Amino acid sequence: MTTNKKPWSLLVSVYTTQYIGIAFIISAAFAILRQSGIALDKLALINLVALPMLGKVLYAPLIDSYRLYFKGQYRSWLLFSQFMMTVLLLVCSFLDIQQQFSTILILFIAYTLFMSIQDVAIDGLACKIFQPSERQFANSIQYSSNLLGNIIGGGVLLILYPWVHWQGALWILAILTAISNVQIGFYLEPDNVLVNPHQGVQRQFKSLAQQIKIFIKQHKTWFLLLFIYPIGFTAVFGMLNPLLVDAKWSLADIGFATKIFGSIIGIFSAFFATFLINKLKRKVALLTLTLLQAAALLLFVPLTLGYTSKPLVYIAIFAYFVANPGLMSALSTLIMDRAASMPAKATFFSLQFSLIVFMGFAYSALGLTLAQHIGYTPVVFLTFACALIVTALTWKLLPDTPSENY
Repeated sequence: MTTNKKPWSLLVSVYTTQYIGIAFIISAAFAILRQSGIALDKLALINLVALPMLGKVLYAPLIDSYRLYFKGQYRSWLLFSQFMMTVLLLVCSFLDIQQQFSTILILFIAYTLFMSIQDVAIDGLACKIFQPSERQFANSIQYSSNLLGNIIGGGVLLILYPWVHWQGALWILAILTAISNVQIGFYLEPDNVLVNPHQGVQRQFKSLAQQIKIFIKQHKTWFLLLFIYPIGFTAVFGMLNPLLVDAKWSLADIGFATKIFGSIIGIFSAFFATFLINKLKRKVALLTLTLLQAAALLLFVPLTLGYTSKPLVYIAIFAYFVANPGLMSALSTLIMDRAASMPAKATFFSLQFSLIVFMGFAYSALGLTLAQHIGYTPVVFLTFACALIVTALTWKLLPDTPSENY
């Protein structure tokens, strides 16, 4: 592959394999383990696999500043992380899920660490090689591929599990991950004269800390928006699974509705964001998708009042996924705009995106806590009001053109 040819198929492959494993662990494995008789308090430990994802900004500087012994700054880390992900999946396939749960959990946490390294590396590569006019399409590919991985890992493998069992499911995941590694092996990353690996790493880290301080100060308004943005799309959807469980939905029906149906709709939404950005430009597209997301929240009100028939649930999920992946694509495009101008591209992308991820977990937990005390319905209306406030602040504070304040 030539250095000037954009690796679109590689992007699809890497972003898909990025989520097949984590979707299987968090969604499918949870149901499989519960079916095997694992206690709920033990199953709660599976959430620990998400911890490495919250710390991406801590090791992103290493990925930006140090190259492993393969050609290409980000390609080298991609080769290493994908290989380790494949190995860990194969190792887990030979363990007994009931008798060796603790060992498998530790290996899953290690898997998520390497998946997070892969995520940082591919984001850094995308910031490096894509022009501003290409970034919206690159981010649409990212989220649609993530959703495809979600369908495969969290939905299809769960459906196939009675036939392929634990070992077969892990082998499928490992094979799909290995295919991406072959693609990475044939990809030639363009050189970056700003990166000088293996030389003065300590000096680079000190300089990077200063750059981060200046970057946050320069973009303090943007970081304020990133801090509050997830409140409009995480709290309500985080309540959907327990709400449907309370409504006596089966796990299979919940999984199909939220993982397969929702993700299929989301794939189209992610590419819809590219169309909107091209037609309306970045800020207007973001505002449009945020308002669409706010409107979708109101469709959850009947569900919270006990009207949980399949048509109503599917309409709410449809509306949510029409807006959410597109919204995330638009946000990521704006994040990439700011990161692409910096030498340490992966670090500055992760610095911004990790804030969204962390606050998303926080607002989701807050939503569940509030629902316990005041009920599902007030939380939906409260979140809807917050989404409108976020929209107003974005309209007021976000620059009209991507060149301003960069």
